[in-house]
Amino acid sequence: MKVAVVGAPFYPIPPPMYGGTERVIQYLIKGLLEAGHEPILLASGDSTVDCKLIPITPKSIALPVDTADLSAFNRKVGRINRRTSKLLAELAPKVDVIHSHGFDLLPFQKYPSVTTLHNRLTLDDIDYYKKRKNLSYISISKNQQGPLPDLQYIGAVYNGMDPSEFPVITKPENYLSYIGRFDRDKSPHLAIQLALKLGIKIKLGGKIDHEGSYYFDQEIKPLLRHPLVEYLGEIKHKDKIELVSKARCNLHPITFREPFGLTVIEAAYCGTPTLSVRRGSMPELIEEDRTGVLVEDFVEGYHRIQECFSMDRRYIANRARALFNYRTMTRQYLRAYQTVIDIKSLQKKEEKLLNQLTRSTRQELEEIWKLEARH
Repeated sequence: MKVAVVGAPFYPIPPPMYGGTERVIQYLIKGLLEAGHEPILLASGDSTVDCKLIPITPKSIALPVDTADLSAFNRKVGRINRRTSKLLAELAPKVDVIHSHGFDLLPFQKYPSVTTLHNRLTLDDIDYYKKRKNLSYISISKNQQGPLPDLQYIGAVYNGMDPSEFPVITKPENYLSYIGRFDRDKSPHLAIQLALKLGIKIKLGGKIDHEGSYYFDQEIKPLLRHPLVEYLGEIKHKDKIELVSKARCNLHPITFREPFGLTVIEAAYCGTPTLSVRRGSMPELIEEDRTGVLVEDFVEGYHRIQECFSMDRRYIANRARALFNYRTMTRQYLRAYQTVIDIKSLQKKEEKLLNQLTRSTRQELEEIWKLEARH
């Protein structure tokens, strides 16, 4: 099967630093190749993949940190999207299916295609998706489908990576970890406050962009002076593995409906439990009281985090490796591809039959009109 995989221009694949969606695309391509299929990637030219790469821009363009740079950035994104449309229009007739990871496929709805929804869904998205409800979608958790239940979902496919890259650590060091964006949605200041209240060291890694720069200055910077707080900044993949693998517990104090949490799975690969707020996809990723603890807020978390410290880290690792790996993810996507291919094939047959019936009906009507004209 030939699969056109359409990425975004923001980070290369694989991403050297931050880039959850790009990391997922990396492992999907790996899975497709291993299964004997032919992925073709449309992404930034600095991507390094083992399949054919069609550059949509010579180099990736990271999201700006300063809001003043947004206008120029959005214009650049617009130009890249127009180029992507042109390249995909040339490629679409030559592949079996198009798999978008955020790129708008409305102009390509006559082809078998599916779009994975990687981001949170908000009220601002309602009108956008109303116009695209005939397209096929895949959510990355069952919970993610709740805000827009009328979309044509082919299914839910959990993200997966290669667990073999992650060590299983049964004897962790005495610190807590946080990895992710520094913004209000993720609220890492709550993780820091919890660690300080417990008197345990916390190490934090992640990126800052224009949506989180003010939050970082106001909420995070004042806390970094404490000797128990170690801020690592945006870190490489291997350093992230080092961070979460040796932590006693991974902290995930989200304040939004998170569609998935890659860092929760990355920590679990290593045997590290997660203390998280019970929102979004978290109940689907965390087995309550066995691979982590779900709480209403981190005030409750203060009283329950000890449960995480006594969990069986081998069980946590084994469960994550069995449920959330790239081979399972790939198999589920292949089933989704076949579904949209079959749907599109059936639609073509129905259109052909309808056209035949229409022509036949028209011919019969013309004969009737001729007879009536004679009389």
